[in-house]
Amino acid sequence: MTRTAFLTLVMAMAFPAIAQDLAPEMSPKPRLNQNRVSITDAGNVVIPPEKKADPKSVIETEDDAEKTGMRDQLRETDADYKACLMRLDQMGVVYSEAEPLISEDDADCGILRPLMVSEVGPGVAIQPPAMLRCETAQAVATWMKDFVLPASERLSERGAMTSIENGSGYICRRRNNLPDAKLSEHAFGNAFDVMGFQFKDGSRIAIEPREAEGSMAEAFQDAVRGSACLDFSTVLGPGSNASHDDHLHLDVIARPSGYRLCEQSGVSPN
Repeated sequence: MTRTAFLTLVMAMAFPAIAQDLAPEMSPKPRLNQNRVSITDAGNVVIPPEKKADPKSVIETEDDAEKTGMRDQLRETDADYKACLMRLDQMGVVYSEAEPLISEDDADCGILRPLMVSEVGPGVAIQPPAMLRCETAQAVATWMKDFVLPASERLSERGAMTSIENGSGYICRRRNNLPDAKLSEHAFGNAFDVMGFQFKDGSRIAIEPREAEGSMAEAFQDAVRGSACLDFSTVLGPGSNASHDDHLHLDVIARPSGYRLCEQSGVSPN
């Protein structure tokens, strides 16, 4: 046997043993551009050092995540949005899909899939129409269908409810209009303010301080305010503070553990 043939045979027998010693206990997940193991003429195994990720790319990714504003975080998936619209249709809500509301200089304010809602149920208008996210519109419609309209039937002398008065839907502003406060849920389309209710006979029940008034209007206002916390995560009104003495503020903000802030007749929770 020639010397060259002998060396070739030795290498062929030795390489499987070397490869087995180098094999990990568990197979790694496939990687692109994986470094190759090489063997020198002397039979030594050379393993190139692992390439580390470029720290600049990591920083850019983190920065991009920080730049994602509330407007983008609240965007519904296609499936959730379609399901929400279907529920509005089932409840007889009248709405139109509007163009995205996007502020070039504010990453938080706006709605990517806004709805202009003109009727919150069959025969019950929103005056004037409100621009809302679908989730908020669904909460308003459900509350009206399950609680407000049944309660209004106890006021039979007024006739059917014809409209709910819109104090504010979407608007890019801060809480209570204070310059240093956090952005209001109105800035994301998550909130709806109710100024009052109108009836077929032309009468109106305005939202106002009514504690110990002893009237059916007070009973109705207390009933619809109390029930609202089943569909909204925030309910504020007369007695909460001076800014809410003339309306009910309802919003669907998501809080840890599903916490709800429900202030009834001006009494704050402990």
